[in-house]
Amino acid sequence: MNIQHLKAFVLAHQLGSISAAARTMGKRQSQVSQWISELEIDFGVTLLERTGNSIRLSAAGEELLPMMVHTVSQADKLTACASALSLEEPTLLRIGIDNYIPQSCLQAVWVKALQQLNVNLEVSTNSRKALLVGLDDGSLDITLLTEHTTLHYSDFDYCRLGSYRDVLVAGISHPLASESVVTADHLSAYRELIWTREAMTDDEDVGYSPTYATFTELASLVAVLQNGVGYAMLPYDQIAPYLAANQADKRLQVLSTDFEQAAMSRRVEAVWQHGLSQTEQGKLLLSLIKTEHALLVE
Repeated sequence: MNIQHLKAFVLAHQLGSISAAARTMGKRQSQVSQWISELEIDFGVTLLERTGNSIRLSAAGEELLPMMVHTVSQADKLTACASALSLEEPTLLRIGIDNYIPQSCLQAVWVKALQQLNVNLEVSTNSRKALLVGLDDGSLDITLLTEHTTLHYSDFDYCRLGSYRDVLVAGISHPLASESVVTADHLSAYRELIWTREAMTDDEDVGYSPTYATFTELASLVAVLQNGVGYAMLPYDQIAPYLAANQADKRLQVLSTDFEQAAMSRRVEAVWQHGLSQTEQGKLLLSLIKTEHALLVE
């Protein structure tokens, strides 16, 4: 049994004829026909039933086809991996995403990456601090981070991609929801709910209210808001389903304020290891991240 023989059979079935398979493989029709015949001899069964210029799978061919497709696919992956190793191309790319960046903004990136990249992908979420540690120790190849005071990364390559929106929200039964315009004085009278994945420091500027509560799980924070307690600044894409909920007493409402726009832009930047853009797979991944994301373009 030969991989080329298996590929010839799979292509003949997929393309509908042996001549089409031969053209795709760059071989003579007689050669491809012989390969399929030799495969039938090796297996001891008839794989294709030939009638004039047409072919169709035999019963044995239908049963064996899925296994042959899988074998050909694995052989192609093996070849691609070996080629990448010989060219010092990565066979695995590890991507870290800041917890606060809405994953819906990146779905198109992952779809295209899985379709076009010949490497394994590991995508994980974590805090900004942990992601930068991952870049430092080499356990991550690229990260997507929310805005920060850092304007330049001397140890990594980087670019700014766009932004996502944060909106100020409260439950529809909360007193703030009845205000046409919310002021800072209004907010100071109620508890602020903060979605955070990192411990807050004593000198950190918490927010608008002297009283607050922090949550690491977004669903728990939203449940408290839905019960008319507190207000929060949250990514619009993360809470959009709650804004459109059918149950009026469970819905969230976006608040309009007099001190800033209701929607705040949070910039997103990509930061990656030096040299990643010098590899074909790394260059392709970076290109997809830069062009396929659904972040707002500023």
